[in-house]
Amino acid sequence: MLPWRPACAGIQDGWSPLHSDNGSEFINDQLRRFCDAHGIRFTRSRPYHKNDNCYVESKNWTLVRRCLGYRRFDTKGQLADLQQLETLLAQRANILQPSMALLEKVRTGSKIQKRYHAPQTPLHRLLQAPEVSDQAKARLLRQLGTIDPLSLQRDIGILQARLLGKTSQDISLGAVTRRTTSL
Repeated sequence: MLPWRPACAGIQDGWSPLHSDNGSEFINDQLRRFCDAHGIRFTRSRPYHKNDNCYVESKNWTLVRRCLGYRRFDTKGQLADLQQLETLLAQRANILQPSMALLEKVRTGSKIQKRYHAPQTPLHRLLQAPEVSDQAKARLLRQLGTIDPLSLQRDIGILQARLLGKTSQDISLGAVTRRTTSL
C-alpha cells in the first residue's frame, strides 16, 4: 500500500494539477504512477527558484520551521517523530486555527486594497464547499469531535522537546521550547 493512500481515501479522482518542488522526495516513480492512475497532472517548479512555491514555502514556515527551526533530522527515530509532529501540526492548523481567505483585490492607481472573508478554519471552509461529498463532510465532523485542543498542544510540545533534544545543534532547548510553545 502506498503511504499516501490513507490521506487520499475520501478524495475524488480528477485532481489537477499536483505541483511540487524538485526534491527527490517528490519526484519519484511511485508518485508518477499514482498521478497517472488517478488522472492527476503533475507539475514541478523550476530548480533554484524557491519563490515558485510561495504558498508551500509559507506553510513550511508556519507549520514546520516555526516549530523546529532549520535543524537537520536524519535518523529513523527522528523521522517517525517528525511524521507524528507534522500530523499533529496539520490537525491544529486545519481543524482548530482560523485563517482569513482573500475575497478580492482591487487596484486603485498604485494602491492595492485587499478584502478578506471572515476568519474560518480550513475545516469549516471545506464543510461549506459544495464540491465535498456529504460522506466526506460527515467524516470530517467525526474527526473534529475527536480532537482535544489541550492534549493536542501537549503532544506537540512533547514531540518538539524530544526532537530538539536529539539534535546536535548548540541552541538552548529551554529557550526554543518556550518560544515555540507560546506561538
